[in-house]
Amino acid sequence: ASAPLASRLNSQAATRGLRLVSASDQTTTHILKGYFSAITERGETTVIYVWDVLDPSGTRVHRIQGKGTNRTDGVEGWASVQVPTMEKIADQTLDELAGWLASRQS
Repeated sequence: ASAPLASRLNSQAATRGLRLVSASDQTTTHILKGYFSAITERGETTVIYVWDVLDPSGTRVHRIQGKGTNRTDGVEGWASVQVPTMEKIADQTLDELAGWLASRQS
């Protein structure tokens, strides 16, 4: 499930005015550290996500959290998570990150 997330984050970041680099890049201004859980109940799988936005020294300066849900067809957990769900999580993450960064510049 992480491949579609990473792909979407990388492909859509620039459309929101964001430049993504490796955490080890010396020009980084913020680091995203993500935590994810997949829970299947009653024919739906929900991915709960939390991103800690860290400054270069590792101090958390913001948190992004939410969830994405999709119907399942008999499989559970991560095996039931669909690509559109992870792409939606990437889009929500980038929207919130861009909004938060913009609010800091005002």
